[in-house]
Amino acid sequence: MTSSEYFTKQARNILLGDRKVYGLFRLSILVLLPWIPLLLELKWKILGPYLNYYWQMLVIYYLGLLSAIADAVAYIKDIYGLDSDRMPFRHFVSSFFGMLVPKIQISNRMQDSDWKEMIEMIGGPAILDIKPGYAVFTETLTSPANIYGQGSGHFISRQERIHEIIDLHEQEGATQEVKATTRDGIAVIVENLKYNYRLWDLQWETNPVTQSDTLNPFPFSMEAIHNLVYNRTVAIDDQGNPKMFEWMGAVGGRVQGILKDYISERRLDDVIATHEHLKENPRKEIQDKAYQPDFKKNLRSIGTVLRWWDPGEFKSLATIEGQFLSNWSVDIKSNIQINKAYGQAQKQAYAELGRAEAEAELLMSIIHSLDGIRFGGDKTQTLQNLILMRTAQVIRALNASSQDEQAHLLDKSKPNGNT
Repeated sequence: MTSSEYFTKQARNILLGDRKVYGLFRLSILVLLPWIPLLLELKWKILGPYLNYYWQMLVIYYLGLLSAIADAVAYIKDIYGLDSDRMPFRHFVSSFFGMLVPKIQISNRMQDSDWKEMIEMIGGPAILDIKPGYAVFTETLTSPANIYGQGSGHFISRQERIHEIIDLHEQEGATQEVKATTRDGIAVIVENLKYNYRLWDLQWETNPVTQSDTLNPFPFSMEAIHNLVYNRTVAIDDQGNPKMFEWMGAVGGRVQGILKDYISERRLDDVIATHEHLKENPRKEIQDKAYQPDFKKNLRSIGTVLRWWDPGEFKSLATIEGQFLSNWSVDIKSNIQINKAYGQAQKQAYAELGRAEAEAELLMSIIHSLDGIRFGGDKTQTLQNLILMRTAQVIRALNASSQDEQAHLLDKSKPNGNT
């Protein structure tokens, strides 16, 4: 900085600066300027011929000074549309003379103060005491000005006005009910949607395990605050009028969009009958969508990071749920009946197969018994006798086998295996 630039800056500060030292300097000059000749004992050399009019000129000077102050107060009152002179007078005295500068404490809002309305409407100068967990964003009439973090003694000039108080704490949001329509045109209700969010900072993009070791629990990014303040969508109320930006509403709308998109892309059966999809986890699929890069980038555009969320409970209309339960019960009953009929059919088929095999074995044994037999004179009678005898042997053998099996089962049923 050259010497000319330095002196120009200092002259500007003396004339327009709103720090206390410049204000008091201007006040002393304006008040003591008419008394300089008297203080330097030059009244006889300079004011000799006009000494009789000196006191009258002093009165006129101070009346002019008071009228200039009154005009300045009236001007401030007019441009801001105020009803009284109290606030414009305080603003003029604090900004021009550096006196009566208000001190404002800020937490979730500007604490009750006689002059907080002046800071909100007109602006500084003011001294801000910002509590931990909050930041203040100021702007001029044409552009953003400064961002102040926690601490006391933050001085804002008369060109700055508090535009936004940023809460750096983790925020909690909830939506009691979200309605969406499935692909087959059925309304679904999601209840108890919950989510936590906060102002974006690079710290919250790191591993959550290491976040408990941070030394600064309330970090903030300048870029995130600018995005939160200026990248706002315009909302319309029920009367068709624009309404104020709500941080929770903006985050909640984006989170609800995940649920609505998921429901609208699926049939009701796929939404509420999740037990049928054992290889899938729809709830985890929905939760993961909020942590994908595109969604995180969307939230970061409004200076926000989503810390946690719960998709809530999926429900449909009671009558539709009852109908779906009836449909599922019919399907289950029909499957049970089909399985039962199939089992009975298999049992009957195996019984018929066993009977046919037994008959075939009987015939084969009779045929084999006739091998090598010499028939006498009465072949017919001999053949009948042989068939009857062989049939009796087979039946006796089958009965003996059945009795042995029953005895074996009886032995096994006894505690010690004794007969």
